[in-house]
Amino acid sequence: MLVSWEDWWTYDGISGPAFWGLINPEWSLCNKGRRQSPVNLEPQRLLYDPNLRPLHVDKHRISGLIANTGHSIIFTAGNETVANYDGMQMPVNITGGPLSYRYCFHEIHIHYGLHDSFGSEHTVEGYNFPAE
Repeated sequence: MLVSWEDWWTYDGISGPAFWGLINPEWSLCNKGRRQSPVNLEPQRLLYDPNLRPLHVDKHRISGLIANTGHSIIFTAGNETVANYDGMQMPVNITGGPLSYRYCFHEIHIHYGLHDSFGSEHTVEGYNFPAE
């Protein structure tokens, strides 16, 4: 019986992040790095950047496909990631924040866990969130 990594891989237990570098030889670097994901963010160590611009996402309505993989929800925009208003094609752009360029929206992944209190890979002061 052949089992795919997508079916076996999780965020919990013996197939969770602490073991990713062991369960697949292609992921062996996950055990060797010191600054690997998941990361615990420590707000007291963050620096404020007064030059950081607000993040802006165009608010055009677009169509697409949504899929549930069992550990994430994936929304993939259709029609070349553009909204169609009266025959005009309008891309959904993401600009500002730390971004130097304009990016066109294509897909978003929202990771979640088996329980409402744990789903995020990353933590803030050791606190997990339901999704990220």
